[in-house]
Amino acid sequence: MANILCMLVIIEGIVLLIVDFISFVYQKITVGIELCWSAFAVVLILLGIVPGLSDWSRVVPIEAVPAFILINLAVIFSFFYLSCAISQLLRKNQELAMHVSLINQENEIILQKLKESLSDKGEKE
Repeated sequence: MANILCMLVIIEGIVLLIVDFISFVYQKITVGIELCWSAFAVVLILLGIVPGLSDWSRVVPIEAVPAFILINLAVIFSFFYLSCAISQLLRKNQELAMHVSLINQENEIILQKLKESLSDKGEKE
């Protein structure tokens, strides 16, 4: 049963790595967060493959394996969903900051033209 648990953790790591890469490609996650999830997925894969690191699987009772896997999947993919939401908020915040910067630049140009037109009218009188 320990081998099955290790295989499930390896599959979970591979699925997480694939989902992480797809989310990065479709720009649902930022680079820094994507790298953290990739590293975590590689750690999961190593926990299942490397014999010295897979000793933890013998501690989990046979009856608890399905619950362990379901809770593990629920927690990991919940955190992944939250990190995707945070990444999208960061992107939107950056986009809004660029819009504000462009609006401020346009306002400065308009104020400068207004001052020039007012000074031209003052010189004509």
